Amino acid sequence: MFVRDLYLELHEVTTVRNDQSVTDVYETINKSGYRCIPVIDTEGMYKGMIYKVHIMEYLYESDGDKNATIDSLLKHTDISISKFSPFLKALIAIKALPFVCVVQDGKLLGILTQNRVESVLKDAFGMATGGINITLSSVEAKGMIEKLTKTLRGENIEGMFTLDNGSVIARRVVITLEDGKTEEEINVLRDKLIKHGFRILHIDHIDKVE
Repeated sequence: MFVRDLYLELHEVTTVRNDQSVTDVYETINKSGYRCIPVIDTEGMYKGMIYKVHIMEYLYESDGDKNATIDSLLKHTDISISKFSPFLKALIAIKALPFVCVVQDGKLLGILTQNRVESVLKDAFGMATGGINITLSSVEAKGMIEKLTKTLRGENIEGMFTLDNGSVIARRVVITLEDGKTEEEINVLRDKLIKHGFRILHIDHIDKVE
């Protein structure tokens, strides 16, 4: 999966220019309802991100010049990703940011938001559909997924997520199966997994998350 499949394009994003005054930008960010928005220059080149809180600190705590440009208040000027970046790179880049800017040849194309990233993780856990959620482990890290999928042959796997990557002792896997099983069918499945060498850590029903 690549960033190009997930990001919001520029026409959907509120932006400001780096040559605008602090008061103009403050008015724009207030109207937008966001705490942070991307900044471009007159040519559409990415310049950084501006936070509402930093504008307020500048104006009301530091008694800054309201007619000055916002250049000195820009943040994350060197943080961006390409639309061809893999999802994992985006996950690392976004960290605690509200969004990460998608840039190509210096120009801002759009943004990848935390909500879009969370939607991918929800999908990986099967939360987009809901179902029977099972957390299990195996001491056989090598070939574990192949063995698991063979054990679950015939089951509709809605989501799968692996943990403890790199561990040579044990590996955990979180899977979500299609809903609709009876308690008896779940117990049969539990016994089948245990018989094939898996340790069941947790089984629960999860509802669909919008």
